[in-house]
Amino acid sequence: MLTTQRSYAPSSTIVWILVRMPHALISSSYLTSHFTTYCGKMANVLNLLAPFGALLGGALGQTGVENNLTTYMYPDSNITAASVYSVNGSRQAPKGADILTVGVIGDYGWAGWQPSPDNFCLKVLPYLESLGVHPPNEVVNDCDPGDKQYITNATQMQMDTSAYVGQICAMKNCSAFLSVGDNFYDSGVDFTTAGILRFEQAWVQMYQEGIFEYAPWYQCIGNHDVVPGQPGVDFQTKVAPLYDDRWYFGTKGLPYYTYDLTGSDWSATFVVVDSDCFLSSYQKNTSVYYNSYTQACHSTRQEQLDFLSSTFAASNATWKFLQLHHPYRSASTNETDLEPLIDIVVQHKATVMNGHDHCMGHFYSNDTNFILSGAAGYPQAGDCNNGTAVGPYAKFLGANSLSAANGFVTMDISKNVINVEYYLRDMTFDGGDLYSVHYDLNPSYNFQITQHSC
Repeated sequence: MLTTQRSYAPSSTIVWILVRMPHALISSSYLTSHFTTYCGKMANVLNLLAPFGALLGGALGQTGVENNLTTYMYPDSNITAASVYSVNGSRQAPKGADILTVGVIGDYGWAGWQPSPDNFCLKVLPYLESLGVHPPNEVVNDCDPGDKQYITNATQMQMDTSAYVGQICAMKNCSAFLSVGDNFYDSGVDFTTAGILRFEQAWVQMYQEGIFEYAPWYQCIGNHDVVPGQPGVDFQTKVAPLYDDRWYFGTKGLPYYTYDLTGSDWSATFVVVDSDCFLSSYQKNTSVYYNSYTQACHSTRQEQLDFLSSTFAASNATWKFLQLHHPYRSASTNETDLEPLIDIVVQHKATVMNGHDHCMGHFYSNDTNFILSGAAGYPQAGDCNNGTAVGPYAKFLGANSLSAANGFVTMDISKNVINVEYYLRDMTFDGGDLYSVHYDLNPSYNFQITQHSC
């Protein structure tokens, strides 16, 4: 069993605002019986977030993610957003280990999603649209017929997979989790009571015991996360890190940022970007992802390119990674709009981690490894072409004719090698096998990265 030196950073000075609630999915009966306690906690959260009043109010009305760099002052207060971020106490991975193990996980946040009722989706919504009434994108997206069909199984699969990830990571001593986005289906979360409940149910409560209790999550935005627009992005990048100190989104409250993992004789630089900003398909007014946020960040996407380029150029790290949601190499859809990002990756001999496709995969092209880990929620065989490789790039696809497998990826990072292991959960059930794994405590696939970045 691999071991690492663990020395967690001190807990946030604000962690007292969130006493972990019992390990149970939030239900109406639960909220009724704990209403007084819950409201007391939320009062403390709101007091803590008071300095962000102007930030969250003003920033939501801004166009262009670059405006979020501005320090907004809360009225009648001398506390700036920048000073709050500097002391927000988000946890980070321990330093100094010879080998550091991290989990790469994506496309997981199903629990607690409530689809719109069929009567509204099938009758009322078409009628409203025929009259020229255009409901918010999140309302339309919550009528997605495929996702409405998946929700019951998807919630159970997220729960089962979270237990499996916890089991594997307890065995391997994972020190951190690296998210590749789609943190909350079907339409993200925002700073509302409904958004807070979803955040609690789909993440805080889901990943709070055992190895999850202390490990930081280096987060990333996916397409479902941007459906609410700027308010949804702001909640995940600005509020959530204060709500739970394991949720990390950089130090500036932006959807793109960088962080380093540091070992005894090695280092790794990661750059997180919001790939939603690069897709031209999201700039069509027929897309549920078309909103003021995606319009603005698409127009300023050069900033993220420059950030990636300058960060990689300034880093002397042993290893470099691009962490984003959408795939450039895929068994389903190659998002060629991402090519400017990939050109920088290739130049620096870096590695790409992504999700979006609801399956597990390894692709290799132009001397670059692409790690797909999008199977922590509802797996879909079609996203991995039912396990059949098309073209020379696919080295591994975790799917068959019936299903894709649930699972995640671990990376054991050291000076000379990164050992990448794909853990696929045995999905054998009474009455039928979706994806059978003989012994799922062993990796189903692995490869090694030995070429250092430059």
